[in-house]
Amino acid sequence: MKKTLTLVLALLLVAVFTTTVLADPGNGKAWSNSNGKKVVDTKKVVPPGQQKKELKNSNQIEKAIKKSLQEQYRVTKEKPEKVKVKRFHDTYRHWAAKCIEEMAAIGLLTGYPDGSFKPDQKLTQAEALSLVMRIAAEEADVTIREDATENEDEKVENDDQGKVADIPKWVRADADKAAKKGIIKLNRFQSAVQASRAQTAVMIAKALELEPVDTSNIPFKDGILISQEDVGYILALYEEGIISGHPNGNFNPNSAITRAEMAAILQKLLDKDEPEEKPEDETPQDVEGTLKETSKVGVHDGKVYQEYKFVVDGQQFSLAQDNVKSITMQKKDGDPVKLTPNTDKTLWFNVQRESGKYTLKVVDKDDNSYEAVLDWVAPIEVAATTTGRSGEHDSNSYIEYKLGDLNLSSFTCMYQIKPNGEVAKLTANTDTNLWFKTNNQITGEHIFLINIDNVWYSSDISI
Repeated sequence: MKKTLTLVLALLLVAVFTTTVLADPGNGKAWSNSNGKKVVDTKKVVPPGQQKKELKNSNQIEKAIKKSLQEQYRVTKEKPEKVKVKRFHDTYRHWAAKCIEEMAAIGLLTGYPDGSFKPDQKLTQAEALSLVMRIAAEEADVTIREDATENEDEKVENDDQGKVADIPKWVRADADKAAKKGIIKLNRFQSAVQASRAQTAVMIAKALELEPVDTSNIPFKDGILISQEDVGYILALYEEGIISGHPNGNFNPNSAITRAEMAAILQKLLDKDEPEEKPEDETPQDVEGTLKETSKVGVHDGKVYQEYKFVVDGQQFSLAQDNVKSITMQKKDGDPVKLTPNTDKTLWFNVQRESGKYTLKVVDKDDNSYEAVLDWVAPIEVAATTTGRSGEHDSNSYIEYKLGDLNLSSFTCMYQIKPNGEVAKLTANTDTNLWFKTNNQITGEHIFLINIDNVWYSSDISI
């Protein structure tokens, strides 16, 4: 009977850690909702006046994380050849793949028997609490918080006996310990219900014994949705860079937390080195992003534009006027050009710009600064030469031109910019060369812009 009971308990523990994980896009962004790949890590701008206060919590995080886990994680970073990498068939190209692999390598997280991890599966409160308690140092486990009552043991045994009985056995000891430490309140803990972002963040902060910070300046647009009782702890993690808001400015406190998101938070906690105190007059740095081509091309005022999404921490950042205060574009060694925000959420870049590195700088409504660099290659000039052939079609006269060595029977897109600024979109057919209409044509230079296999070409014909 004892052997059977031991086997059942072991299987239950395996089930917990094959269905647990906390949160987005550290590699990922700790609280993002992105299903896309994280492109660039972001850095939060820290007001100089808050640096000493944050140093206290930073030191506490380093001290409160279980040392054995920290050491295992450092080995994965410093001596990766000694680590057996665990890969899951459903995390390939997932934004949190690296976080998941690293946490699986140290045994903190595991997958399912079929080789999957189910990164976007939501966690229950019991699963989230189990992991939170697992990363906390043992010495921190015996510290009872000041806001926990002296007779908490008796209270759990009596008044809350019904609540404890509803908690699964595999997490009951953690819940008991967490209640005594003030990490959770049993009357708010529903083990089988999905864990929210706010609830999970508060559990982490309290388990690590972080001090709540000043809440007079909440950085989230939906901060009103966060309980006053919780917000100080959430901001403590935010100021430490363990969690962050969505690029749209929201925190989404009531949204569920996923396994991938938990992996990202665990990685950030274990990767937290004891910080060096920085001078108070240090200049805040811009948050880095990237410009990602969408493959869309558009025309406006006689020019051809290619569309780019501005991606920050794996999420698209809207460039629409209701989200940003200013946008500038500056070519290296050139003067910044101020752009006018409108209803477009994306950047439309003039394909006729000369080659070079262009820096996009964005300041949002909350005065946060973001930037990304576009390494642009201007259209390749190809000569237009007549083949000597001419023809007529639908009462129009045409002359055949060869544009360099281009085969025009297939292309992504092609535009003709006429001398008066009118732009015409051309379509491909079986002809490998360009048949240029000569009658009823505007006198002057006609520019042709052709995109083939994501490379732009330019040619001109003057009449």
